[in-house]
Amino acid sequence: MPATTTSEPPVAAGTLVMSTPDLIRSVVDNVPTLIAYFDSDLICRYGNASYRRMFERPGQPLEGTTFESLVMPAMRDVIMPRAHAALRGEPQVFDYERPEAGQQRIHVEVKYTPDVRDGRVLGMLVELHDITSHKRIEDLVLQANQDLEARIQERTAKLFESEQRFRLMVDGLQDYCIYFLDAEGHITDWTESAQRMHGLAAPQALRQHFGLLMDAAHPGRNPGTRAQMLRQAIEVGHCESDGWQIRSGQPAFWAHTTLTALRDARGTLQGLSAITKDMTALKRLEDVMNDLNQDLEQRVQDRTHELTTANRDIDAFSHMVSHDLRAPLRHLSGYLTLLREEVQEHVPAAASQTMLAHLDAMGKSNQQMARMIEGVLEYARLGRAGIGAAPVALGGLVSAAVVRARQTAGTRDIDWRIATDWPEVTGDAPLLAQLWASLLDNAVKYTRHTPQAWIEVGWRAGTDADPVPSGFAHPGPQVVFWVRDNGVGFDSAHAPSLFMMFQRQHHSMDYEGSGTGLALSQRIVSLHRGTIRVESQPGQGCMVCVTLPLAPSFAQPD
Repeated sequence: MPATTTSEPPVAAGTLVMSTPDLIRSVVDNVPTLIAYFDSDLICRYGNASYRRMFERPGQPLEGTTFESLVMPAMRDVIMPRAHAALRGEPQVFDYERPEAGQQRIHVEVKYTPDVRDGRVLGMLVELHDITSHKRIEDLVLQANQDLEARIQERTAKLFESEQRFRLMVDGLQDYCIYFLDAEGHITDWTESAQRMHGLAAPQALRQHFGLLMDAAHPGRNPGTRAQMLRQAIEVGHCESDGWQIRSGQPAFWAHTTLTALRDARGTLQGLSAITKDMTALKRLEDVMNDLNQDLEQRVQDRTHELTTANRDIDAFSHMVSHDLRAPLRHLSGYLTLLREEVQEHVPAAASQTMLAHLDAMGKSNQQMARMIEGVLEYARLGRAGIGAAPVALGGLVSAAVVRARQTAGTRDIDWRIATDWPEVTGDAPLLAQLWASLLDNAVKYTRHTPQAWIEVGWRAGTDADPVPSGFAHPGPQVVFWVRDNGVGFDSAHAPSLFMMFQRQHHSMDYEGSGTGLALSQRIVSLHRGTIRVESQPGQGCMVCVTLPLAPSFAQPD
């Protein structure tokens, strides 16, 4: 019998030629989980490739190494009790954070599974999972949730705070109230401010038409008018109305109500707000003002009639003064002239110096009376005259007035100090020329007995500190001009009387004049809504300051 030979069974195509222990080791070494086995004495008996890469030290095999030597000293108090618990048969699952190379920290999930056989714990299986990425995702999700929760709480708090402020504002209104309506005008929200103003509790007002708030005298009491108010508020956006409204148990009050359409972001009508203001006090004030205005109008008419009558009397008096009083003065002047001639011609012996002096005094008195009458007439005429307001160049008026004053001074040696570049003012040129002439005549007159006399004429731009005419608000730009001299002067305590007719600070025998010049000057300045004031001391001269409105077109020099 031929010999037979034994051969290996054929291997199927695609079958892995590897023993089972090698296969298991290969699988375990290629998983990312760190796996190790420690016996009952916590001596390492096995570690896969991932575990060895983390814990095995160069030149020292992992197998045979104690568990405690592999634990970080800072974590031994946490980890060692758990390892002993696993050896007692208690599975352990926990995680912790550990540092890696480059100070990077990783999160590790740890599982200690007891190796129990025949009721005995022979060791434990250690599994370490790197859960850093999962932990970071969890932290990010947790942080995002916390941030979202914080924002929600913040928004909720702000919304609550805003709602509380709105509610407090609405409920705390005193002269106002607010409530809300639907599109048909029925009350949907009745606030405390509305309850306080109308004296109606919420159950009495809610779901009622807002027309119940209108008094019988209110236009809104008419259903057609109320419907028109609602339609206008919805179509235009708002509607306003005035009228008497009810206050339960009390008299009606005058109110101003505004209806406003409330729409959302898409323009859908959500209802209407009604804001009512108690205008009773203002209404009563308006009624009182109307009565006062009617009374004032009547009084103005009465005063106008009286003024017209007074002006007629003044005109009649002026006519009488002009014709009836001046005629006797003219006659007296003529008879004085004839008397002087008769005395000198027929009674030369009686024509002594004393008699001629008496005749001269009588003539001067006659002339003084004539000048005073002229002053009264001029004062009365200025009191009734208006001014032709127009730009007036002061330069020309000043030059003309100075020429006239120099002629009046004759051969006297006066140092004239005249400013240049005069501005324009708003006023009446003839009246302002009269004003300048009067001020310069006074300066020439009262420096008559002053050796080395000087007269200064100047100007400056006005300021807010300059006086304002009584009864007027501070006007626009002004100009202040002055006439100053080093003449005889006077006591400033008597300055107010200077502007009264026929009031003089010096005897007429020393300085001629009728005592009307400054009174007429003040009236001219008042007609221009300006001010005039005088500063002086005895023996130290005098300064007259006048403030007038500056012409709008005048550009002040730099």
